[in-house]
Amino acid sequence: MLGLIFQRVDARSRVDRARPADVIIVLGSAVWSGGRPSPSLNARTQHAIALYQAGFASSLIFCGGLGGNPPAEAEVMRRLAASAGIPASAMILEDQSHSTEESLANAKALMDARGFKTAIIVSDPFHLYRAEIIARDLGIDAYGSGARNSPTYTRANQRTWYTIRESVALVWYYATRVVGEPAWLYDSLKGRMTN
Repeated sequence: MLGLIFQRVDARSRVDRARPADVIIVLGSAVWSGGRPSPSLNARTQHAIALYQAGFASSLIFCGGLGGNPPAEAEVMRRLAASAGIPASAMILEDQSHSTEESLANAKALMDARGFKTAIIVSDPFHLYRAEIIARDLGIDAYGSGARNSPTYTRANQRTWYTIRESVALVWYYATRVVGEPAWLYDSLKGRMTN
């Protein structure tokens, strides 16, 4: 079963479904020390900037909270976009999320507040299959467009690793829809991380 999911995740990663939409949602990735964008975060942001400049959407939602290094992922993306000439009025920050599900749920609330219905989701290509499923479950009419120049995608070993990881994450997503979120596990993991 996992092999079949791997094939679907990989096949989806090869297709760009960008089309005109109300907004471009950019999913976050790591911020490195000194507030520098990781290569993945930079690739995602640059791809979103290119889509915006090509006229695919008039607004961008940058998603991602504070991780291991400040500032929040959304803020780093905002700075990159501002330096590329994107006007502040076109940028919406969602800087509280720490997962794909949180990012898309929070983005949906921001979309609803503005009357947006359609979105292009930008992430690494292997992430699109799961992100589109979550977006659909949230009621977002979404089309994925991958940052195909991200090193996590262009390097074969990393691409394989992250495609496996996405396959497992998709199984986890479906399992939690059936049995619910395992709060006890999250609490246990949080306890270990703070000790």
